[in-house]
Amino acid sequence: MRKIILPPLVFLTALIAMILLHLYQPGKVWQSGPLGYIGILLIALGVYIPAWAVRVFKQAETNLMPYRDPDAMVTEGPFGFSRNPMYLGLLCVLIGVAVILGTVNSLIVLPAFFAVINWYHIPFEEARMAAHFGENYTAYKAKVRRWI
Repeated sequence: MRKIILPPLVFLTALIAMILLHLYQPGKVWQSGPLGYIGILLIALGVYIPAWAVRVFKQAETNLMPYRDPDAMVTEGPFGFSRNPMYLGLLCVLIGVAVILGTVNSLIVLPAFFAVINWYHIPFEEARMAAHFGENYTAYKAKVRRWI
């Protein structure tokens, strides 16, 4: 079994890094003022989408742990427009926080988080899904994008 750092820990690490960079090495301010309200909306969206995905997973009676074998292939709810709505939600939260903080150095964390999730976690999970669901998963991948 491949050992992975759970995505919520990757998210928390990114969030803490973003805040620390903002506090101790903020760099230039790229936005301040009313644009911060967009950050609040992004955070709300970023919380809602994964909560919706978890609810759909529970209804399908499949596990949430990315290192366990999948019990069912879920294509309803947010999985109808994103193969990875939980990761999409976490990224939305981070983007929202970056918008609220408004400093350039807080933005540095975003591509790092995206890279770890997109090129480390998602391929691992997609390989497991393909192994378990074969052609059904291949057809789903052809129909629904990885992010949005």
